[in-house]
Amino acid sequence: MAKSLIEIIKSKLPNPPDDNVLESHIEEVAQSILNYCNISEVPEALRFVHANMVVDFIKIQNRSNDSEGQQAVTSIKEGDVTVQFGSVKKESGEQVMENILFDYKDQLKRFRKLRW
Repeated sequence: MAKSLIEIIKSKLPNPPDDNVLESHIEEVAQSILNYCNISEVPEALRFVHANMVVDFIKIQNRSNDSEGQQAVTSIKEGDVTVQFGSVKKESGEQVMENILFDYKDQLKRFRKLRW
């Protein structure tokens, strides 16, 4: 039995977002797949790759939302103990998507078309 993309994603997340937010994430990841592969629709064979990319995207966004307001250690000096804190560098949505695409490039390359 074939599960829908939303069902696959919901089964992989402990606390999935509501369907509207989930559909938005699905569309955003789909657009990145389409742009990378130079195709007009996401192939059925990429259904689980697409779902895993959406799950990774949601997890990264949740992690960055959790780190808001936190400070990272920027410097430590041991003699007379000095610890300096700075702000956590937050990635933009575009950078996050590029990182996720990089992780899945080997699987996406089989579906990539060349443009002339």
